[in-house]
Parts: sequence; C-alpha cells; structure tokens
Amino acid sequence: MNNLKKLTLGTVTLAALVSCSTLLPAPAQTPPPAGEPYQHIPLPAQLPKSVSVKDAQNLQALIDDYSLQEPLMTTKVNDNVYMVRGGPGRNVPNSGFVVGKTSVIIIGNKNSKEAQDALLAEIAKVTPKPVKTVIILHSEHESGVGFLPAGLAIIAHENAKKEMEVSTARDNVPQDYFPTKTVGKDESMTIDGVGVRLLHWGPGYTGGDLIVFFPAEKVVFAGDLIVSDFPLAGTFVDHRVNGTAAGWLANINGMMTLNFESCVPGHGAVFTKNDVRTKLAFIQDKWDKIKAMVAQGKSLDEVKVALAGAPEKNPNMTEVIYAELTTKN
Repeated sequence: MNNLKKLTLGTVTLAALVSCSTLLPAPAQTPPPAGEPYQHIPLPAQLPKSVSVKDAQNLQALIDDYSLQEPLMTTKVNDNVYMVRGGPGRNVPNSGFVVGKTSVIIIGNKNSKEAQDALLAEIAKVTPKPVKTVIILHSEHESGVGFLPAGLAIIAHENAKKEMEVSTARDNVPQDYFPTKTVGKDESMTIDGVGVRLLHWGPGYTGGDLIVFFPAEKVVFAGDLIVSDFPLAGTFVDHRVNGTAAGWLANINGMMTLNFESCVPGHGAVFTKNDVRTKLAFIQDKWDKIKAMVAQGKSLDEVKVALAGAPEKNPNMTEVIYAELTTKN
C-alpha cells in the first residue's frame, strides 16, 4: 500500500473513530514513571517484515537509554535547533527551541514553573535573544506556558486550543496564555527568519497534536507521538483528550513523507528517521495482528495472551487498538 493510500485510509478511519472516542476504555495505568529505566527486553522472535535485527536493536537502544534527566540537558540537533531533555521535579517532557534572527522560538513547554524557568535558563546559555514565540505540540501538560513572559505569540492546533480552554488541574493554562494563532492540517510560515511547517493528520496522542517540521534544518518535533519510554510495539494514546491509535498511524505515516533526518521525541533521546520508521513498523504490525484476531472473534484477553511474546510495560496501545477495531459505528 503506497503512502497516499495509507493516508487516505487513515483519514477515513479517523472520521469514524473521533465520534466514538468516549467509548474507549480508560488507560489501564498511567504512562511508565519517569526515572525508571526499562529492563532490557530481548527482541521478539519474529520481527515485522520490514524491520531488520539491526533496526530493532537501534530502537531498543533508545528505549534502554531512557531515564529521567535531571538537571536539564541541552543538545544541539542541527544548526540553530536545540532539544532540552528532562528537568527538575521529575519533569520529563522534552522541549526544544530554535534561535531566529532576533528572537527564540520554543517548541513544547514544561509543565511546572520550576522546570519552565530552568528551560529559560538553558536558552540563556545559548543566546541572549528573548523568547517571542511558542509552538504548542499538544494540549496535555503545556501549563508551563503560563510562566513565560506576557505578550508571546502562541501557536497551536485548533483542537488543542479547544482542549486547553476546558482543561483543569495540572494542565490548566491561564486564559491570557491561550493560543493567539491556530492552525489546521498543514500550514507553512516564516517566524523571525526561520521557515517552519506545521502539520496534523488527525487525533493521535491527543486530539490536537502538531508535528513541527523545520525543512532547512531537516528536523521534526513529534511531541508525544514519538517517545522512547515504551517498549518496541508500545506507545501511549490518550483518548481522554480525544487521541486515537488510527490517528497515531496516520500522523506517523504522514511524517515519514517529510524530508527530515532527526526527530525530537516527546520523551527520550533524538530518533533518526529510520528509528521512526522502525517504530511505525512495530505499531502497524500490532494493529494488523489485532485486526486479524478481531476478525476471528477473539476477546481482548485472548489478544493479550496472543501478543505475550512482545511484552508491554503498559498495555494501553493494545487496549485502544482493540477498542477501535471492535467499536460499532
């Protein structure tokens, strides 16, 4: 199936799933705790057809490397693009920033004042230029934006803004820090001399994910659509804020059509494009296997037993895929 057919199928599937996301089960548990590195899990005996042993080993190395980073660690990804990993107070989500002609663009926020202040301190080590623009990657855990200087340009997907307007508790964002600009499926712009393309193929990790692509630098920020704190065939989809597994596949298939070399994930170290391709192959393989078992009338418990050869620390993706494939539309 070529990329166009995959994306078309993903769009059709998403249209059916978005309307019934409330029928999906609540996650069995919260995502794996920060600061608890995975014990190495041997590669499954049977890999997806498109994945070599070396590909799987490279992805597993990223998973094995995952741990809480404290204090923050800044990595220069390419030219003027930086990733900031970790943070104080067990603040796990990655952030990034790009240095423009006269100012700085932040991509993804921390979710506490302490961690957001630490991010600003990291930026100050690189450049004295002020932060003028923030790009929000999804609606979950973006509350750190409220601790930035006032008057920023704040960009987000239109669904993320809607979710932020009704968010509560640790995800709460002050009204003065709601997005000042929203985008839909695909928009290119120049911010302070830096070209950027913002893309959305449907509800994935949340309903309002943005993939942020810097074409000249060949760097993409995937937010929590790509993370390294889950096993090979696992990731996390938060249907409580309208995420879907089908949308995850549509977004990553779409992202793979971009000409990037480095992918900054939501958690963990930088992925190569081939690492992302490998992750996609494992999740697609899981989808295909579950779809075949659903056609055979197998229950969720039977599906989990059948997939036991590839253990997951969190079964969220299995449960969400199963629910999406068995929900009556």
